Amino acid sequence: MQKHNTLIVWLGVLVVIVIFLINYSSGNAMPSYDPARPAKETLELKGQALEILDTKCNICHRKQNPMMIFKEKNMKKRATKIYNMVFVERRMPKGDIRLTSAEYATLKKWLSTKNID
Repeated sequence: MQKHNTLIVWLGVLVVIVIFLINYSSGNAMPSYDPARPAKETLELKGQALEILDTKCNICHRKQNPMMIFKEKNMKKRATKIYNMVFVERRMPKGDIRLTSAEYATLKKWLSTKNID
């Protein structure tokens, strides 16, 4: 029975090696790990969200509610309020200003990240 188990283990190892070699030889080498990648993506997403807040929200806030102007340093603090006003209550943005579906998606993705800093 032990010979049978050993044979199965070696067969599994052989299958993994063959799959790796097939992928490697076809140019689909395993991607390298970049620990900074999630941080870069989060920063880019935050920048995109800030651009939306600045061009679609701050236009009105500067005149109507200057205490609620969105800046990079206060985005995290106001994230819950942004979510509630834009996605739950759908009260913002007001007037003729509309968010595109891509802008909604970007804001929602930024708000759903665990590290919204």
